[in-house]
Amino acid sequence: MINIDRALRSSIRTGKVVLGSNQTLEVGRSGQAMLVISSTDCPGNVISELKSTDVPVYNYQGRGRDLGSACGKPFSVAALAVIKPGDSEVMALLREIKGVGDE
Repeated sequence: MINIDRALRSSIRTGKVVLGSNQTLEVGRSGQAMLVISSTDCPGNVISELKSTDVPVYNYQGRGRDLGSACGKPFSVAALAVIKPGDSEVMALLREIKGVGDE
């Protein structure tokens, strides 16, 4: 199992990630996002719209302020989209989304 917080920080530092529900919806609709991560308090309408796209959505087990802190930001983050993972293991979360067991 990966350390999600470390993977997020690495992806933000070495890859391309957009933060915030509006930007996440925008790149999700356009097909640019490889993975979306949402907090437990992400608004329901944002979650439903994200799930209607073809982008996998990972439910982060923490509130927006926890997700923001995991990203190294001093503010709340309801959702984020990974466009390029960089040197991060964040794409390993796809196995959890698809229900594939740990190796």
